[in-house]
Amino acid sequence: MKIAEMLERRRIDICCLQEARWKSNGVYKEKYKLFWNGQKTAKNDVEIFVREPLAQEVLDIKRINSRLMWIKLRIEKQTMIIFSAYAPQTGESEEMKIDFWAAFSDTISTIPKSETILIEGDLNGHVG
Repeated sequence: MKIAEMLERRRIDICCLQEARWKSNGVYKEKYKLFWNGQKTAKNDVEIFVREPLAQEVLDIKRINSRLMWIKLRIEKQTMIIFSAYAPQTGESEEMKIDFWAAFSDTISTIPKSETILIEGDLNGHVG
């Protein structure tokens, strides 16, 4: 609720968060619709807040794993894919990092070039 209040005060329509530590996955609806994907240990989860009534334009949701999800949103005449991503930190295993980036790459490769992709997240310095 506090996050939604802050987003409303600042007039933010879409916000992606990482590591809020919510268990499981779901949708919460108040003035914002919250889409999230976590796991039972409430670690490494990702969330996307979308302000109502813009949330009514969400066409699809894909929860890839606890570190990666996207929503497909219609904004005017354009379709946009908004990713919330949380890359493994430096101390995590190489296998975990490889799995994350493979899932990320595989997911992006399935999106048609006609759709706009917006990536928001904590990539832990692994951009390049």
